[in-house]
Amino acid sequence: MIRPLRIAMATEYAYPVLGGISEHVHFLSRELANLGHDVTVVTSNPPRSMRAAADFADADHRVNAGYRTVRIGHSVPVVSNGSIARVTMGRSIKRRLGRIQAPMDVVHAQGLAGPFMALWSLRASKALCTVGTFHTYFDGGHIAYRTLHQYIATTLGNADRKIAVSNACVVSTGQYFPDEVFDIVPNGIDTEFFHPLEHADERLPGPPRILFVGRFDPRNGLGTLLDAARILQERGYEFEVQVVGDGPARPLYEHHAKRAGVWDRIKWLGLLNEERPELYRQATVLAAPCTLASFGVILLEAFASGIPVVCADNIGFRQVIRDGAPGEFVPGDNPEALANGLATVLDDAGLREDWGRRGRAVAEERYAWPIVARQIEEIYIEVLESKGVDLRVGTASAMRS
Repeated sequence: MIRPLRIAMATEYAYPVLGGISEHVHFLSRELANLGHDVTVVTSNPPRSMRAAADFADADHRVNAGYRTVRIGHSVPVVSNGSIARVTMGRSIKRRLGRIQAPMDVVHAQGLAGPFMALWSLRASKALCTVGTFHTYFDGGHIAYRTLHQYIATTLGNADRKIAVSNACVVSTGQYFPDEVFDIVPNGIDTEFFHPLEHADERLPGPPRILFVGRFDPRNGLGTLLDAARILQERGYEFEVQVVGDGPARPLYEHHAKRAGVWDRIKWLGLLNEERPELYRQATVLAAPCTLASFGVILLEAFASGIPVVCADNIGFRQVIRDGAPGEFVPGDNPEALANGLATVLDDAGLREDWGRRGRAVAEERYAWPIVARQIEEIYIEVLESKGVDLRVGTASAMRS
């Protein structure tokens, strides 16, 4: 048994801002707390429209998830890499990070794709163990890595270990930092929070449900799904599309749905968190037409929930649907192909049952958060022990008191 570690998890993305990195930070922090560590998530204040939700989320996490959240500066959305990214703005952010991180044994920066919270935390870190995780895949280049290459390269030199959530991240990052060595540790999934229906009679009445989960970013392909829905409707299929997500582009997608003649088939559910597992369980199929991804957290959510997946063929999703993991790839930005893939699943109950069962097994065996958190904890231990820190309970320790 090792003594508890004081861990700072620095990130631009944390609840109530939803997304893959937010999910990663929340569940990893929770699992590390379950292992006995003292975890502080360091992030920014969300936009004013989310402020009340942030207060609720922070209190909920301290009580139920075991970690605390400290907020500095203000989160500002920017367009980057075909998505809406976030950057922290404010006075003396780096100095404030230094004060927060001063007592920590481990500083772990999440999302190293820009010169803001995560990179600043690395530059401010004096911890005995400093780690950074890359979550982003980009196709063709990244403006921050091009224009701030030297700054980022020197900052990475302050990290004892670099983690990537997939080989896709290594491929894209390696073009700028070819000498860096990465540990591959995937995203995880909460297999208790996301789980299948226990009995078939728990399924609610109604038409087959096609589930979409994601921000309203162009790369997430909601427009492609709306056009695929038009094709399925023309073929006589009964269904409804449940859309979990939101964003500034919502009016454009609403107009798209009306223009395609499928407005009455779409349920606009907005940004949801606690309600998502039930939506997954009740869904007939997950449609994931995203064209650019570093991994596939929503695919894991579907696997854990026991529902099949039809998704765009991209390098990130191929990190998940491999080695026996079930799913149907279709070309990106192709409504006809997406409609064909969805029709295959809607027409075959036996296939849905088989893929659901196999996907659940993959989630439990490869991606359950206790498994992933142990891998990351082991990296912390390796770094600290390499520096002569005795982590055994009941012995003198080189760590700061």
